[in-house]
This record gives sequence, structure tokens and C-alpha cells, in this order.
Amino acid sequence: MNICFFTENHYKGGLDTFIINLINKWTENNDILTLVCNKSHPGLNNIEDKIYRSITIKKYSRLFTSRVAQGQSSLKYSQSYFIRVFFLLAFQILQYPILFPWYIFSLTVYFRRSNFDRLMVINGGYPASILCRCAIISWRLSGKKSPAILNFHNSAVKPPWYFSFPEYLIDVAVNWASGHIVSVSKNCINTLANRKAFVNNTKLSYIYNGIEDPILLVNQENTNIIKQKFSEPCCIMLATYEERKGYDYLLQAFKIVVEKIPRASLNIYGYGTYNEKQRILDTIKKLNLHNNVTLNNFVVDVSSLFTNAALLVVPSQAYESFGLAIIESMAHSTPVVATDVGGMPEVLEGSNAGFICSKNNPKQFANSILRILLDQNIASELGHNGRKIFLEKFNALNMSRQYELLLKE
Repeated sequence: MNICFFTENHYKGGLDTFIINLINKWTENNDILTLVCNKSHPGLNNIEDKIYRSITIKKYSRLFTSRVAQGQSSLKYSQSYFIRVFFLLAFQILQYPILFPWYIFSLTVYFRRSNFDRLMVINGGYPASILCRCAIISWRLSGKKSPAILNFHNSAVKPPWYFSFPEYLIDVAVNWASGHIVSVSKNCINTLANRKAFVNNTKLSYIYNGIEDPILLVNQENTNIIKQKFSEPCCIMLATYEERKGYDYLLQAFKIVVEKIPRASLNIYGYGTYNEKQRILDTIKKLNLHNNVTLNNFVVDVSSLFTNAALLVVPSQAYESFGLAIIESMAHSTPVVATDVGGMPEVLEGSNAGFICSKNNPKQFANSILRILLDQNIASELGHNGRKIFLEKFNALNMSRQYELLLKE
């Protein structure tokens, strides 16, 4: 069977991890797999490096997926505020009367000429990429017999009133064209209630994310190091540098932690624009945390980060449908402190692998961090519990098998 995975992405992070694990654990070796992705995706090299199963990667480039349009170009002018505003306004004005019909036409032709038997569209959220939604519709219009699967990873949001009518029409078309609409948690799939076209929809379901067991992927030397962690009061965070990830909240909490444990450190690893990173650096300076908090670039090998980490913090304030870093932490026997946002309480429910705190209470978040840093027994127990739940619920093989079954119905 010839299967196409279609996506548009402009951030390194969890979506890449999902794609890598989905492909690597695909069980049917006779299937021909193709990933169709925007050429400008900054995580594409990581996907190419990490996928070891045979797959073809086709890269596309369109005006609003280009590096210049996304502010990712090395050219100085692309980082200009005015250039960014120009592309943003141009997209808002053109997306419905010009881009939508053009995307539908061009993608319909593309799929009609392809040899693909099945399509799964991987969307960062909903509505997120209009190109991804057009791919679903175009697949149906191209005459393909098998309905496509729409997979989305962040909470669905209600459109602004001035776009509500065209968005409703697109939602109706997406629903018509989709065989299944799948998200990563019950909480996330339920957010489609924000969109009238999906209310009381029987096509909706969720499949928990899964990753390969990192302990099996490292050598014996690294495995021994992992067993020796928690010796230093070091916290880590793995996230993009978007504001919704809760950096102001986290830094307020960590200020309290440092007052109790001056040696405590927080290492943050992620990907974001210059302006996003600068905003966080300004807050670090304002709170006088520059000796305790470090901002780092995105790191591919997260196992090396968990080696010396006492705990993982996930302080998200909105649109956190699953929290992939949580199961990465569980897999490494590392405790978690997270906020009660989106699907994260669902992932941690019953695991006793960490603490869930109110997203409006940084003091509670700080106290949860301190409980782990100050008590080795609590840290070890939470880590052990997390590892056990990871093996039972969140492995990549189970995840891939469930998507295979849906695609081959």
C-alpha cells in the first residue's frame, strides 16, 4: 500500500517526534511511505536523520510557507517587524479568496496524478494550517476511494467572528472529506466542540502519543549514567519559545525555588524566533535569575538532557493537548511538574509520576519542584512510577498500530 503523510510545520519539536516514532514503528514493511512536508520546516533535517525506516520525503515550497514569510531566513530584512506584519496581513487578506481555491486546485491535481492509496494529514492544531485542511478536501475531490485521516495535535480554537462563515464552510468540507478525525487525547478531541461543524460528530477519536523506549536506544554507558541522576538540583524544560508555554509563570515559580535552594538550576531547551527568546531573556534579567536559568537551542538527543535532570517542568498556559515531553520524562524515570492545562492531567492521571499544579498558582508550582528537589525518596518513587506507566501506555509500537488500522479500513 502506498501511504502519504502530509504536513506543514514551522517549529522544531513535538510534531517531529510524533512523525519520527510513527514512521519508525510502522509494522507493515511492504507499505510504501512518503512524507510530504514544507521545505522551510526547521525540523526537517532532524526527521531525515532520525527516521531509519525506508521512506521518501518530498519537500514543497509555497509563498507563505517560505523561510522569508516565516521570518526564518538568514537575510536580515526577513527579521524586520514590517516584513513580518506584511506577510501576516497579506495572508489574512488572501487566504480565503485566493489561497484556498488555489490550494484546492493544485493539491487536487497533485493527488490525482500520484500513486498514493492512503492519506494522513498531520496538522499542528485546528484550524492551524489552511494548506493541511485543503489537502484533506483535495484528496476527496481527486477521486481517491479511501477517505483521508486528519490528525491534529493542539487544541481546536474558535475562529474570530469576522472569519466565522468561511471557517464554517471549510470545516463542513473537512468533515465531508475525512474518514477519521484523530487527536492525541480525549481533552484535545473534545475541543472541536468549539467548531459548530464538528458537534456530535461520529468521526472523532483519539490515540495517545507514543515514543520508542530511549533506554533501549542508548549504550550501556549512558544507561548507567541515567541510573545515577538526581545528584544535582537541576530542572529542565523542553519546549518551543512560544509565550503560551508559560515562561513568565515558570520564572516566577523558579524565583521562589532559588530562594530556598540557591544552587538550583533550570536549563531550557527549545526553538523559537529571536523576539521570542529575547522576551524570555528580559524576564530572566528582571528577576535576577541569570545565574540559575539558561536558555539553550533545540537539542535532538533528549536522553542526554535527562541524564543529570532531577525533574522536568511543563508550565504551559494554553493549548497543551498532550505534553509529549511528559512521556519522554516518564521513559527516563524522571519526575514531572506540570500545569493543569489541556490533556496533561489526562496523561499523568493515575500515574503518580509527578505533580499537577494550577496554571494560575506559580507558588504551588514552586513548592512541587521543591518537594522533589529536597526529597530523594519522593524523586525516586515518582520516577519509578513514570517508567512503569510509560511502558504500559505510551510506547510507539502501540501508537503506530492504531493509526495503521484506521488507515487500512
